[in-house]
Amino acid sequence: MSDISLRIIKILPEEPWKVLLYLMQTGEFASLMPNVKHCKVIERGPKHAITEWKVEIDQILLTWKERSEFDFNHFRIAFKSVEGDLPKFDGYWSLVAHPLGTQVELDIEADIRIPLISQVIGPVLTETIRKNFNLMLEMLNRKIITEKYTDFKEGQESKIGGFAIIGHPYNLDNLIRYLQFLNPGFVPPSREFLSKMLEMVPSYEMTLIKKFVSTAGVETHGLVIMSTFIPEMANVDPELVFRKVVEACHVAENYRIGIVALGGFTSIVGERFGDELKKHVHVPLTTGNTYTVAVALDGVRKACELMEINLSEATVAVLGGGTGDIGGACARILSEEVKEVIVTGRFPEKVALQVERFKHLGLKNVRGFTDNLEACRNAEIVIAATSATESILTEEVFKSGAVICDLAYPKNISYSAGKRDDVFIFSGGLAEIPEEVNLGFEIGLPASRILYGCLSEAILLDLEKRYESFSYGKGNITREKVDEIKAIADKHGFHLAPFYSGKRMLSTEDIEKIKQASRVKMAK
Repeated sequence: MSDISLRIIKILPEEPWKVLLYLMQTGEFASLMPNVKHCKVIERGPKHAITEWKVEIDQILLTWKERSEFDFNHFRIAFKSVEGDLPKFDGYWSLVAHPLGTQVELDIEADIRIPLISQVIGPVLTETIRKNFNLMLEMLNRKIITEKYTDFKEGQESKIGGFAIIGHPYNLDNLIRYLQFLNPGFVPPSREFLSKMLEMVPSYEMTLIKKFVSTAGVETHGLVIMSTFIPEMANVDPELVFRKVVEACHVAENYRIGIVALGGFTSIVGERFGDELKKHVHVPLTTGNTYTVAVALDGVRKACELMEINLSEATVAVLGGGTGDIGGACARILSEEVKEVIVTGRFPEKVALQVERFKHLGLKNVRGFTDNLEACRNAEIVIAATSATESILTEEVFKSGAVICDLAYPKNISYSAGKRDDVFIFSGGLAEIPEEVNLGFEIGLPASRILYGCLSEAILLDLEKRYESFSYGKGNITREKVDEIKAIADKHGFHLAPFYSGKRMLSTEDIEKIKQASRVKMAK
C-alpha cells in the first residue's frame, strides 16, 4: 500500500484538447503551485517529457525526476518518477468532456519508502500535494477565464453570454425556511451556530435558467447564484462578504456569463469596494440600480395619480437619499417634479454633502435630515431606500393619505394588514417580466412573474448584448440612463409590477378605499 494515495476532480471551462495543452506546459507549474521551487523540462519528445522537480515540504526540499507520456487520442497524461527522493510518484491526468468544459481527474500514488519516517510524513505530504494541486487547478482555471474574457472584449470570443443573478438569504429566518424547504424534517441549530456555518459555505450555483424569451422574441439563458451571507454580516465583517461576492462572480465566470446582477446587499458591496471588486473578476457587473429607480419612480407617479396627489405641490421624503445610490437618484430626479425633497442618512456630514451636491446642480428645494421620523411626518410621498438590515419605521408615523414606496430588502417599513387604512404603502422597485424565473429560493417576491428591478436589469442588458457595467458606482444614475433602460424594458416586455402590500396585490378597489379613508380622516 502506498504512503500517499489521492484523487482530485475539478471542472475547467475549456475543451479537453486545450486543457491538455495547458497541462503539458509543465515548466509553468512552479508559478502555479506555492511549494514548487523548481520545475524544469530537461527532455521533450513528440509524446513525452522528462521534468526535474524541487518541492518544499515543511522546510524539507524533495527532489526527483519524472517522465510524462501524452495520449492525445484519449486526453490523458501519465507520469512516473524515474529518479530522486520519491522512489514512487506515479499518476495520470484524465480529461473528460463536460457541459461546462472539461472534467479534470487527477490520480496520484506515491511512496517515500523510509521506515517509520514515511508513516509520519506521509499524511502531511498527502495534504500538501492535495492543497498544491487544488491551488494549481484553481489558478489554471483563473488563467483560462482571464484569457476568455480578454478575448471576448477584443471580439475574439463568441461563447460568452447569458445573465447571472446573485442573491442571498435576507435573514436567518429566511435561511431556515429555505433549509426546511430542502429538508422538511430539518430542525435548526442555534442561530449563532447556523450563522457560523453559513460563513464557512462558499457561494454556489443554485439554479440554471435554460431558456428565457422576451416579448421581442429574443432568447437567452441564465444562472442564479447563492452568495452565502446575511445582511448583518456586511456590517460586522465586510471583508468576508466581499470574498463571498467575489466567489459568486467566479461561479458566473465558470459558466461564461456575459453580465452579473449584484442583487440585495451584494450591490452595497459593489458600492463600497468599487474598483477593488472589479480587480478580482472579469465578468461585467451591474447593481441594477438604474432600472430599480425607473420602476420605483413609475410606481410613485402612478400611486400619486391614483391618490390624487399633485406632484408639483408635494413634499417627498427619501429615506437613505442622503447617502445611498438608489435613494439619491430618486431624490435628484423627483426634485425637478415636486415642491420639496427631504433626504435622510445616519451621518450628518454625509447628508450635508449630498444636499450641497444637489444645490451645485441647481436644485434648491432639497433639505437634509438624520431623523427619519421627522422627515416623514409631513411628507405626502415617502421613498424608503436605506441599507438597514431591519425595519426602521412603523406605519403609524405617516401623514394620512401619504404614498409610501418601500424599496428596501429587507423592508424598511414594518406594517400589518388593517392597522392603517388611510396610507398607501407598497413594495417598490418591482417589475413584471414576460416569463417566470425560478430563483430556487424565496427572496420576498410576491408572484412568479414579479422580479426585483435590480435583477431584471441584468436580463435586459443581456437581451440587448450590452455586456457593460450599466449601473455601477455611486452617483452615476441620470434621468437619461433611466429613460434608456426603460426603453429597453418596454421593448422586451418588462413593465412596472402591480402594487403589492407584502405579498397581497392591491386592487383598484383597495386603493380607492385607502383614498376615501384618508379623506375622512383629514376632514376630522
